[in-house]
Amino acid sequence: MTECPICGAEIAFAQGTVVGELLECADCGSELEVTGLDPAAVTEAPETEEDWGE
Repeated sequence: MTECPICGAEIAFAQGTVVGELLECADCGSELEVTGLDPAAVTEAPETEEDWGE
C-alpha cells in the first residue's frame, strides 16, 4: 500500500501490478503511474500530448 500524491488516499496494488502500470485513484480520480513495488510508490502520471504526425 501507498498513498495518492494528490489527495493522500490509500492506494492498494492488485496482485501482478508492475512498474510503469497506470492506476486511477478511487478518491480523486487522478491517473497515477506505479514507480516502485518494494516499497510501493506512485507518482502523478504525465499527461500524454497530441502527436499531430510531426
